[in-house]
Amino acid sequence: MDKIDRKLVSLLQKNGKLTMKELSAELGLSITPIYERLRRLERNGLITGYHASVNPKKAGFGFEVFSSVTLESHKSEYLREFEEGITQFSEVMECYHLAGSFDFLLKVLVRDMDEYAEFVNKKLAKLNNIRLVQSMMVLKKIKQTAVLPLVDKISS
Repeated sequence: MDKIDRKLVSLLQKNGKLTMKELSAELGLSITPIYERLRRLERNGLITGYHASVNPKKAGFGFEVFSSVTLESHKSEYLREFEEGITQFSEVMECYHLAGSFDFLLKVLVRDMDEYAEFVNKKLAKLNNIRLVQSMMVLKKIKQTAVLPLVDKISS
């Protein structure tokens, strides 16, 4: 990835709706090289997709919870079973397998506390091998970004 690729990806991270013409003007290249660079970055797996960023609260999901999950056993089949099970729950936005004081960290989005309780009691609790679930409710989101710092702020 060269300097132009980094600038191109940086621009698209900030505004995925930029047209080829706008990207061309911003980067000082004609449309064809911009298009070819984008396709190469997609083929190489650096750009993995394009999506609309949605405000969860405006969509009715005002209750955000981080749930730490500790398993009873760490045998590979139990880990795999948990991972397969957790991907089936639409409430789980993110799931990380961690090293540390617990095994998994879930980011869960629901409408309210009642819906979260239902998620824990009727879905999460049905997964085998769970020893402990601890819930941390988000009071205030200070920073959230999906934009990677690909371009130096001084040189841009």
